[in-house]
Amino acid sequence: MSEILIGLLVGTAVSGLIPVVNAEVLVMGAALAAPGIGVPLVALVSTVGQMASKTLLFGAARWAPHRLPARARAMLGRASQGVTSRGRAATSLVFTSAAIGLPPFFGVSLAAGALGMRTRSFLLSGGAGRLLRFGALAWAARNVGEGVFGLFASQPGLSAAVGG
Repeated sequence: MSEILIGLLVGTAVSGLIPVVNAEVLVMGAALAAPGIGVPLVALVSTVGQMASKTLLFGAARWAPHRLPARARAMLGRASQGVTSRGRAATSLVFTSAAIGLPPFFGVSLAAGALGMRTRSFLLSGGAGRLLRFGALAWAARNVGEGVFGLFASQPGLSAAVGG
């Protein structure tokens, strides 16, 4: 089981940087491949992997504006003031993006960093959104796997573990 969790952690981290690697498929696959691992643990490991890479994007975007031409920095500064004055709106956007994927969390992570969102706010709102998303996906995969396809019925003791 530890191999699946390590693979999930690495896979979701890679997917945070390379969008063609689908974290959602990895989460659902892990939930189905290892019914002995609880849904909360699958969601937590996936969230840690994703947020590690999204925080790298956030940090890179936060660092980059200092290297922009003066005019671009001034425009970014004005946008940043708008975000700062609407701090909760920015936090809500990060949470929504992380939870449902619209707008794409990759771009939102970059924008949040470039506009100077607080790192703690980004981590908390993005982490909560990803935890909710990955938890729902793992739960759905388990329930569809057991209920519709009967995947765990032939393995004694595992159908009780699937609910958790």
